[in-house]
Amino acid sequence: MAALEIAFAAISVAVIIAIAYFLHTCSREATPVPMPPPPGAEEAAAAAGDVEMQAGMDEAAISALPKVVVRGGAGEASASSSSTSCAVCLGEYDRGDVLRVLPDCAHSFHRPCVDQWLRLRPSCPVCRTPPSTPAPAAPSPSQT
Repeated sequence: MAALEIAFAAISVAVIIAIAYFLHTCSREATPVPMPPPPGAEEAAAAAGDVEMQAGMDEAAISALPKVVVRGGAGEASASSSSTSCAVCLGEYDRGDVLRVLPDCAHSFHRPCVDQWLRLRPSCPVCRTPPSTPAPAAPSPSQT
């Protein structure tokens, strides 16, 4: 009887070890390690048109976006925004800070923060809406 219990225990342990090994092997195969692309693959794909390269906005387009100066004290929202902090640097707006307001979504940010962001990515840091540059002001008709 004791020999039967020892044999059963040994078989149980062997089955548990086999299941653990099987699960370990399957989990490693399910999540493959990403391989780095071969040298020059990105340039070749971009030249072939397979990769859509997305660059940021140019300086003229960024400069054309509207600016607002914070008039209230720290923690007070500006007139054009309900936010009291910059979503890029997470800093609070203080009196005298220059904010840039994106025209399509009306999100506002510290000017240096969002300018740096827009040089790399042509979208709002909060909602990813691509900002459109405001149209140049048309000259007013002359009255005679």
